[in-house]
Amino acid sequence: MYKSVKLHKCQAAYIAVLFSSILFFQNLAVAAWSTSPLENTAICTAKGQQSAIQAIGDGVGGAIIVWEDTRNVHFDIFAQRIDAKGNVLWQKNGVPVCLAEENQRQPKIISDGAGGVIITWHDLRRGISDSDIYAQRIDASGSPLWKVDGITVCDEINEQDSPCIVTDGAGGAIIIWQDTRTNYDDLYAQRINHNGEVLWKENGVPVCLVYGSQSAPVAVEDGHGGAVIVWQDFRKTFADLYAQRIDSSGSILWDKAGVTVCGARGHESYPVITGNGAEGAIIAWMDMRNDNTDIFAQQLDGNGDIIWETDGIPISIAQEKQDYPVIATDGAGGAIIAWWDLRSGKYDIYAQRVDLEGNSLWKDDGLPVCIEAGIQNYVAIAGDGAGGAILSWNDNRSSSFDIYAQRIDSGGNSLWNNNGTLVSAAEDTQCYSAIVGDGNGGAIIVWQDERNTDKSYWDIYVQKINAAGLLGTQ
Repeated sequence: MYKSVKLHKCQAAYIAVLFSSILFFQNLAVAAWSTSPLENTAICTAKGQQSAIQAIGDGVGGAIIVWEDTRNVHFDIFAQRIDAKGNVLWQKNGVPVCLAEENQRQPKIISDGAGGVIITWHDLRRGISDSDIYAQRIDASGSPLWKVDGITVCDEINEQDSPCIVTDGAGGAIIIWQDTRTNYDDLYAQRINHNGEVLWKENGVPVCLVYGSQSAPVAVEDGHGGAVIVWQDFRKTFADLYAQRIDSSGSILWDKAGVTVCGARGHESYPVITGNGAEGAIIAWMDMRNDNTDIFAQQLDGNGDIIWETDGIPISIAQEKQDYPVIATDGAGGAIIAWWDLRSGKYDIYAQRVDLEGNSLWKDDGLPVCIEAGIQNYVAIAGDGAGGAILSWNDNRSSSFDIYAQRIDSGGNSLWNNNGTLVSAAEDTQCYSAIVGDGNGGAIIVWQDERNTDKSYWDIYVQKINAAGLLGTQ
């Protein structure tokens, strides 16, 4: 009897320990996100360099992250998923998207509408002077759904590069790229369905074949299975901006030569784009018409008609330079635009909201998001789902560069700490962030990170910040 009772006590103790362990690991899963800016979550710490980060929401509060990776000497493409609780879901250091010979670079991604992503990239497997465009679809579990190392989007002669991608609204994608098959830079596009089948003409349909160089395309879905495309265009002496709309069958809908977004004197460059909720788009860019870089914007409707002033409206024409805009929809047909700003003599972060009629809704020439000591640059943006936006940026107010963030409401009010909330202050440099809204007013922010032993290469880390500006799920 004594042995039997003692055995029961041991069993009870074992069960208690087991139950406590289960609770412990459950709590780890629930609270996987760090609440310290000195820690954060590693996405990839493999040897070699991880860079050119792209990130997108997974539809359930997490994110899928894609990057260039030199762990195998040449640049390859890898991906990882992290869930809403901060659990890294796929294999350690990411799943391979493409391991083909030579370099694969410039990844761009969209959601496939089913928990996975479609990825396109610039591919040198056929040689450095004959680069091509490839694509792959990865499902929610990290498994590739198309041909190993990707399907061919375009393998015409000469170079194809600088791809961009939008959803076709049916689980597939439209991919647009810069193409030198005629020995000049033109633009071509291709549509791929969810099974990886090419739907338009082999090697793509022309978007713009006008004399001179057409380059650096950006695009947004038009809501009807097509896309609005904007690019930098050298058909004249200076770089101007032009646009085109292409439908779901690959037909050009606007003037064959494209619609002029901005033809002002001086160079216009670095266009960014978001939808206006009505088949058209809002575009912002860097503009040299005043012999100094400013930020201008324009809206096009679904017919390709200019809605605002000819050559665009000023977003910021403050003294000194305003550079490298980013843009997000405000959810009401307008946009929130942010940029690096040199008006103080060193780079700060500024932002402006513009409505559907082209009215600037915040302070003239933009409101300051961060004017702290040191340099603030490389800003990224995501809508907060409530008419405002969340921004992240590089910040060296404490000597080495760290990552900071701020949330701004629809009225231009900063909702978190003055001059931003610290996201990561780990050892050495954190920089070049990408940002994804979490669907609850917060964000998942991912960046290149130098904290580990081998300082000559970047790793990738990530952090969640909630709607109140607190790290993790506090």
